[in-house]
Parts: sequence; structure tokens; C-alpha cells
Amino acid sequence: MYNYHNLNDVEFEELCKDVMQRKLSAELRLFSKGRDGGIDLTDNAFNYNIIVQVKHYIRSSYASLRTALKNEVEKVNKWRPKQYYICCGMDLTSANIREIYEMFSEFMMTDHNIVTLNEIDDFLQKTENADIVRKHYKLWLYSSNILAEIYNQNIFVDCETLLSDVSEECKFFVPTHIYQVCMKHLIDYGTLMLTGGPGVGKTITSKMLVLYFATQGYRIRYTTNGDIANIKNSLSHDKEQKEVVLLDDCLGQHYFNMKQSQEDELLSLIKYTKLYTNKKLILNSRITIFNEAKERTYEFSNFFEQKKMVNYIINMDEITLLEKAKILYNHLKLKKIPADYYSSIIENKNYLKVVQHKNYTPRIIEHVTFEHNYSRVMPKLYFNFIVQNLTNPHDIWKNEFEQRLQNIDRAFLTTLYSLTDTYIEHDILKKCFLKRISTMNNIDFTIDQWSLVLSRLNQSIINIFDLKGKQLIGVINPSVNDYLKLVFTNNLLELNSIRNSICNALQFERCYTKEELPNIYKQLIIDETVHKIDFADKHQKDYFITSKISEHHIKNTNYTTIIFDYLSDSYCSNYSYVNCLNHFEVLSALMSNDFYKFYSIDQFIYSQDNISNLLEDVDLDELVMTINLLNEFFKAQETSPPWFEQICKEKLYESIMYYLECVDTSEYCDNYYMGDLISEHTRSYSDRFDEYIDKSSVVSDLEKKIISDIEDEVQEKLSSLEEKYRQLSQPPITYSVNTTDIENAFDSYFREPYEESYRSNTNQSFVSEIEAIFER
Repeated sequence: MYNYHNLNDVEFEELCKDVMQRKLSAELRLFSKGRDGGIDLTDNAFNYNIIVQVKHYIRSSYASLRTALKNEVEKVNKWRPKQYYICCGMDLTSANIREIYEMFSEFMMTDHNIVTLNEIDDFLQKTENADIVRKHYKLWLYSSNILAEIYNQNIFVDCETLLSDVSEECKFFVPTHIYQVCMKHLIDYGTLMLTGGPGVGKTITSKMLVLYFATQGYRIRYTTNGDIANIKNSLSHDKEQKEVVLLDDCLGQHYFNMKQSQEDELLSLIKYTKLYTNKKLILNSRITIFNEAKERTYEFSNFFEQKKMVNYIINMDEITLLEKAKILYNHLKLKKIPADYYSSIIENKNYLKVVQHKNYTPRIIEHVTFEHNYSRVMPKLYFNFIVQNLTNPHDIWKNEFEQRLQNIDRAFLTTLYSLTDTYIEHDILKKCFLKRISTMNNIDFTIDQWSLVLSRLNQSIINIFDLKGKQLIGVINPSVNDYLKLVFTNNLLELNSIRNSICNALQFERCYTKEELPNIYKQLIIDETVHKIDFADKHQKDYFITSKISEHHIKNTNYTTIIFDYLSDSYCSNYSYVNCLNHFEVLSALMSNDFYKFYSIDQFIYSQDNISNLLEDVDLDELVMTINLLNEFFKAQETSPPWFEQICKEKLYESIMYYLECVDTSEYCDNYYMGDLISEHTRSYSDRFDEYIDKSSVVSDLEKKIISDIEDEVQEKLSSLEEKYRQLSQPPITYSVNTTDIENAFDSYFREPYEESYRSNTNQSFVSEIEAIFER
């Protein structure tokens, strides 16, 4: 049996409405208690063909129910419906049912007009009514044990940041029409992009979709830091393994955070998951960032233009007034807004003005219903307080930041933003924060300011949680970052204070523009203050320093050891910096005449072990360029070491084999139209009027084409090598690819195409239904 105890009175009425509409094949409308004398549901507000009374009473006694129903008898006699039904939130004995039937027998065909909780549950357990269960998420959510399993790594993999507050958040969730459409789309097609403005509900909608699939046996994988390649590599190749991937803010909260390869990595993941019926992919992004990504990358834009993946937009103009009203009601009721505050919402039907406001978003409603926010105004002014926040939404965090926080709290938040707009490790933030406040006046350093700030801000502006034994800290929702971004833009004094206390490499790209960074980095190297900056590890630091030395032609023998360490151990390291040279460009600069002599690069170049280390684990493209560079250098010096050719042979073979092992077959399937391949391998039988598709031949044919493509790619990459090195680097004679992706591409061809009809009826007023919610 489903768990009905978490349904409030409005939600139970909505459930009964959906159940009875299907049972009776009639459309029913919900009314407030004051309207039409207390009718809950009816098919016709004028002649009352059908009336349904909903009695929540889940935690009540039969005696209470009987008393309430006796009070209804006179009203039912007045209405005189053709059919009168009672939906009851409790189980009834046969004697109970007979007693109720005798009260209303004149208007009931049989005692089956009395629908008990058991009968509602039996109806919902039927497969054909599963859509109603999915719509009323509390049924499947609380009937499963999934909320108790959110820290089970066998179900939720690395999802601590996603689910840290989900038990609380889901209480306020309203399953909107767009949520229903997204659910059906994921069930049918498996991939989904969800976009919208800040605060419209992208993340909570994504979370609730994820929780549903977790109850259906799916493993959940999640990231909000853009680590798309690792997510893809972590997915099981077992086609039967059910998995959902959620990429929250998949393109970043602000466009400048996007990696150059972000769209390509996303497309690769999308193409891969589309091949597997048991893999689901949920992406969400701010609509402005999504549009900018489409502008930047033609293939990314074309992918969506051709409907290879559907983008659903959460537009507040398309969220119905009734859905907005339910969101408002949930926050007011579940946060136990005092009656005198609630009265200012009911007065003059002010709730209608709230839900009709042009700036309405769930995030603003969440903000104005927190006690520490609304308690600052008198109860009779609560409605005005809500309207003020709706009218000036950007002031929400401005007032908090400027009027309620201490200066040290503000310094903490701007330091946090200087490091990340997602989450940062506790120890990194602590060091940066302590460095920041060391430059501030009137700070009492005899007490633990760090712990005091965390205690004040936790759960009000920031979240703190553990991930694999590491404590992470981030803002409580993205709107805080939106405000802090404005602080960085408009408050140059505060920005300069942060700049003067930078002690971590992450801070530079967030505190300076792309145009400013080259000179900032150059000065770090010249005055050697780079040694005061923390990096992710020594490899990252060595690469950064050597790259900037090469870029700005800086000569300083104090860096010689770092350059040699970089060449020996960090040449293959993958770190991205704004305006930084790549590894090949760094090596080219170091081998120029000026640097070659000044830094004694010959001591490195002519060592067999050093060159072997240099070429270790370098990707094929960079390896080819590096071999060419070294070969040209040795030829110019007329001193080619005897061991160089053998090392090149070994490293080229290793790199080619690694390249072949890492080939993602799904990337190549789109290069060929499956329909043509299927036509070539379809046999028709005129006498039987049917066809036979030879799947194994289709797969084999496409496998050969893909292998040929891959071999051509390898040869193209090797083509710039000198002839003798090309001869040393031939790929293996026999080579095969994993055909699972090809088989899945074959199967996906026969799936139904996307259907994109998802607009809701936003023109309907829903006034009576909204009144029924608030005036009860």
C-alpha cells in the first residue's frame, strides 16, 4: 500500500480529483469551502450532475468523520446532485459504509459511491494508473525507502552535494506540468535538457526526476563541476545496468567558467547515453548560458536544432497560476507561517496578486517564507513585504549582505566566491579566508573567527557537507552567487581587497579579466611571489611557472630546477589556464636559442632517461609534435642520440595502443545513417509479405566502417612524422572495437521519434481552484 500520511489536505483532494476523473470519465473542478456552500469537486457548477466530497481524515477517527458527514446531509439535499460520491482518507468497515450510505442513499447509485482509502490504493496499484502515481510524487517517494538510502553509494554515487537537503526540499515540491512532461520524456527517450532562468526550479525538478528513477532500481551519478569526461568513463558498459546521470548547471553558473571543450564533452556523453535504453541523462542549465553555448559551437547548436535532443524550458509564464499557488501554499503551510501573517495573504485575496506577479519565481517564495526574513516585518505588512521582494528581486541578498551580516561574514562570502561558484574544500577556503581577514582592521584574533563564521552562516547562506571524507563548503543556492558576482563587478574596493590577499591559484581567473591576467601572471613570475600561491599539486605549479616563463621570455636561474621537474614529470599533465601555452608550445620555447643555453636545456635533452620520461603518457597528437620538434632539433645540431629512434618507436606504439583502447565507438555511429545500412541488409519475401533484417550483418558492416575510420584517423595523426618514424609506428594489423554501442545504435533507430507537445494551458484562470487552496 502507498503511504498517504504525508499528503496534506490539498494534495489529497488533488489525488482524489485525478482518481475520480478517471473512474467516472468526467472532468471535475475544485472549489473553495466558501464557494457553492462547501462543494469540493463537481463536473458542473450550475446543475451539479456529479458532486464529490473529499474527506482527508487520514489521522482521524470514524466518529469524527461521521459527525462531519451528518453536517453535510442538509446541504446535499439542497444541491440534489444526480450522483454523490465520498472519497475518504481512511479504511471503513462494512457497517461504517452502510451507515454512510443510508445518510445519502437518495443521491447514490450504490454504496460503491463511498470510496475508501483501500479502494483508492487498489485503483492506483493498477498498471494503467501508474501515471497518476508518478504525478503525485509523495506516493512513490514515501512508500519507498529511498530517502533513507541517499548515502548508499551503491545507489547514489558521489551524490552528497546533490542530496544533502533533498529530504527537506521535496516537502515543498509541486509536480508541475513540465515535470510530468519531463518524466514521460525520460521514460520514453532517456535524454533531456532542462533550461530556464535563475530560481525557476530547474534543480529541484531534476532532483525529483532522479529520485523517481532511484525508486525504479537505477543507480544515480551526479556532477555539478563540469567533470563530464570522468562521469562518462564511470558508466557501466553493461547494457542491463540501469543508470541515471544528472549534470546540474552543466554549462556553468556563469558563461566565463565554461571550458573550451565543454560542449564537445557534453555531446559525447549525450550520444553515448542515447544508445542505451537503460541509461538516462538529465542536463540542466540557465537559458542564457545554454544560448551562448549554442552561439559558440555550431555542432552543439545543430544537435538541438535537429531535435537529436529535446530542450524543455521552465518558463514562469508557462507555469500555471494554480501551480504557482500550490508552491506558495506549500511554503506557507510547511514552514508554519503564523496565522496573523497568513491573514495578510488571505485578506482581499492577496494570494492572487502574488501568483500573478510578473517576477514570481519559487526562489523568491522560498526566501519570503523563511522566518528570519519575514519576522523583520509586522504581520499586517507581510503581504507588502512579499510584493516588495517580487518587485525588486535583486535586493533579496543585497539586504541580507549589507544589513544583516557582519563585515567578517561578508569577507568570508566574497572569499568563497573568489574560489568557486560550486563547492570548495574546507582547508582551501579556510587558508584563503584567514589570509583575507589578516589584512582587515578591528578583527579580534584571540578567538576562532573561522568557526564562528561557519556557525553563523551554515544553513542560512552556506552549506557544509562531507564527500568521501572531505568537508566541502558552498553557497546555499545559486542566487547568492548571482549577487556576489554583482559585488565583484560593482565594488572595486572589495575586489581589490580580495586580490591583495590571493593565496590560491583558483582565485586569479575569478578575480581578474582575461585581458588583465597575462600581466598579473607575468608579474608573479618576475617577482617570484608565485611561490606564495597554492596549486592543486606540484605538477600543476611546475607547468604554470614553466609556461609563463616561456610565454614572457623570463630568465631567472632560480627556476631551473622547476623547469627540469616539469619536463621530467609534468609534460603530460592536463591543466587548463586562461591564455596559457600548451605543453608543445612550452617545449618549443625552451628549445629556442635564448632559453636553451640560459637554462642548460641540453643537460635534459641528451639524457635517455629524461627523454623517455618526457614522452611518457603523452597523447598521440602531442607526442607526434614533440617527436618532430626533437627530431628537427637533433638534425640541426647534427648530434642525434643513438637511442632516440628506439624510444620513439616504443612511445609511439604505446600511444597508438592507448588511443585505440580509448576509442568511443558511440562517437562514430552518427557518421553513418543507420537506415541506409539496414536497407542494404534487409531481405523481402514476396510470398509472405514480410521482411527480415539481418542485424548481425548491419553491426558487422558498421564495425568495419568504424575501424576503417579509426585507422584513417591514426594515419592522419602520424602523417606529419618523418618517413622512418612512420614506419616505426604502424598500428596493429588486427583491431576490433566494442560492438555493444553499434548494437545499441541499431536498436535506437527503431525507437519512436520525439514528440514535443508539452505546453500547458496557462490562459485558464483557475481562480476557484486557487481559492479552494487558500480559503479552507
